[in-house]
Parts: sequence; C-alpha cells; structure tokens
Amino acid sequence: MARQPSWKLMAPVRLAQHRARDSQVNAMQPDAKTTLERRQDQFENFYNELMPSLVYFLKRLGIEPAHEVLNHASAFKEPIAAALQNLVAEDDADRIWLISRVGYFIGEYFAQKFSGHWFVNDVEGSKFFARYVVGRFTAPVRSNAMIDPFDAAQAYVDSPVPRRLDKVLNEIEHDLSPSQ
Repeated sequence: MARQPSWKLMAPVRLAQHRARDSQVNAMQPDAKTTLERRQDQFENFYNELMPSLVYFLKRLGIEPAHEVLNHASAFKEPIAAALQNLVAEDDADRIWLISRVGYFIGEYFAQKFSGHWFVNDVEGSKFFARYVVGRFTAPVRSNAMIDPFDAAQAYVDSPVPRRLDKVLNEIEHDLSPSQ
C-alpha cells in the first residue's frame, strides 16, 4: 500500500483563515453586508491563490502534469478520486487544508464544465450569500444556478472512507440540471 502524503508539510491555509475571520466577525456583528464587502475586497487575492494552490495540491498527490488541471479539470477527476478515497486528515488544520483544496478542484471542475465563473455571491437571502461560489454559467443549467464548492468539499472530506468523489460531483451536476 502506498504511503499517504503528510498534510502537515503543506503551506498555510489562507481560506481557513478567511473563514475563521468571518466566523469571528459574524459572532461579533450580525451584519452580513460587512462580510460581503470584505470578501469582495479580498476576491482578487483569493482567486490569485486558488490556481497555484490547486496545481501544488495535485503535485503533492503525485498527479502530473498538474498544471493541466487549469484547462482540463475533468481529466483529473479519477486520479484525484483515487488519491483521496482513503485519505484521512491527521488533525483539524489538515482537514481544513484538504477541504479548501478539494473545494478549489470542485469549483474549477464545474466552472470549466459549464463555462462558469468564480465570484462572491451578493444575492441577499441566498443560502450562499457572501461566499465564494461558482456560477454565472453559460452552458445550459438551472436558472441562476450556483454552487458553494467548499460546502461540497466539506461534506466529501467529512464522509467515511472509502469516499467517492464521483458521487459528490454527480449530485452537484444533478442539482444544476435545468429540470430541477
């Protein structure tokens, strides 16, 4: 059996830091608009970190050529699924790191598949309000559809091993379907 990578050797988790700050802000201040404005201000930094982090993640998993995920995410579905199906994070910091990287992949997978975009959701009343989401799809999907790839990633990472990435991706795709 191949040795699983140690997530302790990874770079700091900036998405987790953003979420931790958001939790603290939300606990102190119920104004979601403040969170929205902060996220919108930080979006460029978030997006600029996303792509290199995703490539680095695939390299750490031993999946090459990792940079190809930036244009052909669907080709990486099976290798990533195989690498992660039995991987268990050693502690909460590793879990958060893994959730953010899986979220990057899920988001990029659907952004490419349905010609969508990453953005901060500014639709008040939406369950994804003020979150980094993927949506504004040009391919046929449900009207105004968007996904929070980090919620999907958390459900995936927190599920018992062996876990199935294809199941998560298929469920999201079903939810995006115009017939829903």
